[in-house]
Amino acid sequence: MSFCNAHPTMETRTPRMLSQQELAQRWGRSVSAIGLSSAVGLGPRYVKADGALRYPLEEVQKYERSRLLH
Repeated sequence: MSFCNAHPTMETRTPRMLSQQELAQRWGRSVSAIGLSSAVGLGPRYVKADGALRYPLEEVQKYERSRLLH
């Protein structure tokens, strides 16, 4: 019996992270607007690593879904 899994488990996958520049491009906003929003607690949750903000794609998508209008 093989225990090799062709698909990585949740524990072994590294979440896709977006930089401020990538998020700004995704949303059509300036990098400074993204930074200001984060500084005042608006926008998706982020991780600060090596002095740079990184936004987990899952958190960005969750934030985008929360902003949908019905």
